[in-house]
Amino acid sequence: MIVKYVTNTYEITDTYKNLLINAKDASVKIEPSNDDSTKLVFFENKKHPYEFYIEDDTLTIKLVKTRWYNFLRIGIDRSEIRLCVPKSILETISVSSNTGRVDISSITCNGAIDIQINTGKINLESVFCQVFNSKGNTGHISLNKLTATKHISIKRGTGKVSLNDCSAHEIFVKTNTGSVRGRLPSNMAFIVQTNTGRIEIPKAHIGEAIGGRCEIKTNTGNIKFE
Repeated sequence: MIVKYVTNTYEITDTYKNLLINAKDASVKIEPSNDDSTKLVFFENKKHPYEFYIEDDTLTIKLVKTRWYNFLRIGIDRSEIRLCVPKSILETISVSSNTGRVDISSITCNGAIDIQINTGKINLESVFCQVFNSKGNTGHISLNKLTATKHISIKRGTGKVSLNDCSAHEIFVKTNTGSVRGRLPSNMAFIVQTNTGRIEIPKAHIGEAIGGRCEIKTNTGNIKFE
């Protein structure tokens, strides 16, 4: 069966404070807009279109309800949701997905960012928020220059977790077989635990939590920080 994809572009001029995306199997990309409007681009399966609406200060994006047999598919879903949002307007960002990828770059969120994804990858670059939460089964998480004024919390099954130049008052990471590695400020104190994995942490991270603490627990995954 040949799957037909179409590209649909929308400009949203109405204001909102919260972003709620139920991506199903689509990949999601969120980046800053060049003006005060929001640009929304769907690359979507013609039989599985997405819809959006603003209600109670929340921009919601989700699949249009359709007949059950329309969801019978063969192969990988290549759907994509691209969102360009004005800077510093968002209070919260919530993204849920099954197998898609989530990329967020150069975004300021005045509240919490919550990403729930089953087997897809997550990549954040130069993002500011109060709280970052993520739960999932498999798939890598890469956080680069993420600043959270309160805490960062990650729970993962078998995917790798990478934290580079991130800062938060508290960082919590828990994985089963996934490794955790990266580079954090030298004034953060580490509390680490692994059953069979290796631990490599600089001496500067052992001691009093002057700049916050980072707690990492793995089962068989390695823990390595510069």
